Amino acid sequence: MSLVCHLLRVVCLFFFDFAKQLVQDMQSIPEYYNSTACHKQISHPQGILTNNTVPYKNIISKSISKAEKIILAAKKHSDAEKRRRFRINGQYEILRAILPDLVKMDKASNLAATVMHVKELKKMVQELKAVSGDSTKCLLPCEVDSLSLGYCEGDGGPVKVTFSCEDRPGLVSDLTMALRSVKVMVARAEMVTVGGRTRWVIWVQGLNGNEALGMIKTALKVVVKPIFQGKNKREQWFMKDI
Repeated sequence: MSLVCHLLRVVCLFFFDFAKQLVQDMQSIPEYYNSTACHKQISHPQGILTNNTVPYKNIISKSISKAEKIILAAKKHSDAEKRRRFRINGQYEILRAILPDLVKMDKASNLAATVMHVKELKKMVQELKAVSGDSTKCLLPCEVDSLSLGYCEGDGGPVKVTFSCEDRPGLVSDLTMALRSVKVMVARAEMVTVGGRTRWVIWVQGLNGNEALGMIKTALKVVVKPIFQGKNKREQWFMKDI
């Protein structure tokens, strides 16, 4: 009998301790979920943001901004390159207009032909200097458009006409028609063309007085009119005795 009582007592103590431990564990569960350790271990469901959530919207906006800057810089570079090529092509078109022998070929060939032409012009200038000495400047076309005329030996003598202008197709025929219109006779004529500019020196006969000089001047203005059209500050129309 005493043995049975002892066993019952042991069992009761065991259940009492078990129940006490169970109650303590149940009380510690809320404290655990409210603790920092629980927050570090428990992952939040997708779509729920906390205070420690990474600001993905800011990252996306920054990446988009950088991409836009790269695209804008590339576009600016492309536009600048187009403008540069346009200017270069325009200069080559001017070269082709100045040098009619140039055909539409690659730019390196165009530059080589231009260099060759410049060398030929230098050689021509040296030859003119060797022939004319100090009077070379008088033989070459002026850099400005000019016209001068006057009697060589007083009234009734030959009239010397000198003009410089841009060379152009049809200039010779226009000059011939102008001289025929004033009914003069050409005694002598000289012409030099360098670098797209031309200089003419003509001696004519059959004119008397200043009125005749005015007539031939008017006729020559018509010849050179395309060159002097518009507001050209380089125009130099004058008369002088030579």
